[in-house]
Amino acid sequence: MDGGIIGKIIYFWAFMIGVIIFGKLFGFMDDTKTTIIILVAAALVFIVWTLGRSLAARRREEQEWAAMQAKAAKKGGKKRR
Repeated sequence: MDGGIIGKIIYFWAFMIGVIIFGKLFGFMDDTKTTIIILVAAALVFIVWTLGRSLAARRREEQEWAAMQAKAAKKGGKKRR
């Protein structure tokens, strides 16, 4: 579920509900203007975090693929006696 769009939507709303709960508990969300600013900032943080994780996973997969290709080329290039 983590990789699909439904999982990302669920995680987003769980994160936003958590932000609202902690904001109310610690008194950060006293008025509407502050609440909107905090929620927009939290949404941006979530989006940047999710994109960063996605790009890092893609880069890691590409590096693993390149390493496997290099290993296969090195192994196949050796002459056997």
